[in-house]
Amino acid sequence: MIRSVKNMRFLLLFLLGDIFIALPAYAQEESYPLVSADVVIELQSDWGIDSDDPDEERNNTFMRTEVAPTLSITDNFFIDGTLVLEPVLDPDPGEDNFFEDEGVFVEELKLNYVNGSWSAFAGKFNPGFGSVWDFGGIWSGDFAGDYQVTEKIGFGGAYVFEDVSAATHTLTASTFFSDTTFLAESIGTGRGTVTKSDGGVSNTEDFSSYVFSLDGDDIFGYENLYYKVGFKHLESGDADIGGDDEQGFAVSLGHNALALTDRLTLAALVEYVDISNFEGGNDDNRYMSADFTVLLDDVWNLTLGYTERDIDVNAGDDFDDHLFQISGGYDFSNGFMFDVGWLNTDASGVDTDVIGAIATYGFDF
Repeated sequence: MIRSVKNMRFLLLFLLGDIFIALPAYAQEESYPLVSADVVIELQSDWGIDSDDPDEERNNTFMRTEVAPTLSITDNFFIDGTLVLEPVLDPDPGEDNFFEDEGVFVEELKLNYVNGSWSAFAGKFNPGFGSVWDFGGIWSGDFAGDYQVTEKIGFGGAYVFEDVSAATHTLTASTFFSDTTFLAESIGTGRGTVTKSDGGVSNTEDFSSYVFSLDGDDIFGYENLYYKVGFKHLESGDADIGGDDEQGFAVSLGHNALALTDRLTLAALVEYVDISNFEGGNDDNRYMSADFTVLLDDVWNLTLGYTERDIDVNAGDDFDDHLFQISGGYDFSNGFMFDVGWLNTDASGVDTDVIGAIATYGFDF
């Protein structure tokens, strides 16, 4: 209980800090430097109501907050980043969690240069590979988090161009290594820093890992139709003995707002990902996701999501995992949203049912 109280105090201080950061931006004039930010605050509670593993039948209540500030220095240069508050340690097996082990860390912090269609960046960033976690629904990114590439140190660039159908395409390339600096630590609850001796793919402290991606909007002349393709190469860690390089590609296609009737719109996303030597081992993973959200009057939502995860285990039994979720909620049109849902997963032969709810508040300045 004492630790929960301390964590609640820490959460309140963090949120108050967000407000004080925002105040100078409202007062400043439209001259450089300019400060802006996007803030998203989430309060989520999940209940494991039935599982083949009794340890999964527990409650997990936590907060996640993202503060994404931008400092515009000139017309061409700006600094942006993302501060994240979330649980940074895994809960003990079978134990309920109530706002425990929350910490704040720097997920991204980079210097950017933009000149017309060209841009470049350097610092700490999340290379763009895959996109399912950006879709609606409470648990859309749970399996997809396996292949998300985050918290890397490096640099990259992008080029934006249009084709004859007026579609906009962006080609991005970056090279990087795992963050082994002080930025890998968290405050509140410490998660520890990453060192080169820890091993793991891309933990090389050199630029031998890379991601290429190409994405487009309004393709084939259809408004809100988009795609993304990506390739990643994550070099085996220098401390890994007998490790392999992880390689993968991702392909996704989606539509942001397909009108079904005057009141109903549909958002949809399908994504396929194939990864060899997952996390530097000998297993090969494949993911197939399909997510759909129906909006009524742009305020009520219903989301269905399914992800199939096939794991080819070297010299062992293969796994055919799945994730199915259904959730729905209401957008109060003032920054607040509330959703409830049901999740079923079959992971490594363990079937689990979860019911959950999430309250979200977002604003920008």
